[in-house]
Amino acid sequence: MFFEVGNLTKRFGGLTAVSGISFSIARGEIVGVFGPNGSGKTTLLNLIAGIYAPTDGRLTWKDQSLVGRGPHEVAQLGIVKTFQNPQLFEELSVAQHVWIAAHLRLKRGLGMGRVATLVKPARYDQALREQVERVLKLCRLTKVRDEAAASLSYGNEKMLGVAMALMCDPELLLLDEPTTGLGQDEIQNLDAVLRDLRAHGTTLCIIDHKVGFLSGLADRAIAMHHGSKIAEGPPSAVLNDVAVVEAYLGRRHA
Repeated sequence: MFFEVGNLTKRFGGLTAVSGISFSIARGEIVGVFGPNGSGKTTLLNLIAGIYAPTDGRLTWKDQSLVGRGPHEVAQLGIVKTFQNPQLFEELSVAQHVWIAAHLRLKRGLGMGRVATLVKPARYDQALREQVERVLKLCRLTKVRDEAAASLSYGNEKMLGVAMALMCDPELLLLDEPTTGLGQDEIQNLDAVLRDLRAHGTTLCIIDHKVGFLSGLADRAIAMHHGSKIAEGPPSAVLNDVAVVEAYLGRRHA
């Protein structure tokens, strides 16, 4: 099994944000998670990424448990999460941000071998330089590579967040509301980038409030409401599920 969530629960005091959710993700899949505001989507991703510790349940990554591991450990294992609003250094360029993100890739790929980069830096600098260029091209950021982060459009800021995550060489990329604040052209660009990522071998789990975007992109959809999973399956079937329609539009429409 590539990745599996089993009976996952998270409580904050008396509030149950995620309640007994179970599902799996296969290698190479795009899974979309959606639901009304407050349904527990972001909390779910934060649990997977190690930002929150679960109250109960299992998180299994290639037959090993993620429970109790911090975000840096989860990322080193190959699961990386983006954020709704990337934290950028305004004075640094796009390319410099991507270079900074390379440190985790080095740490995971080389371990103690990182010491060798101090002795023979040219070899590793060249490999990273090539990786940076590949990521910039994949994320359609080559034309703005030398622009300062402060001058970027919001769409390019979010794409830079994706590029930095990719420098960590994730096997499973978790995207938190990637279309928030984007115009239609930027959403179409994002859709193309994410399809390219899957074609290059990255598995994706995406939460977003734009149902049309997710339904057109995802292989499988999971609907949440009040912290629970209420439907799972092909996006078209999930969107027509009575419980999902009721969650979004109310009982009368369902």
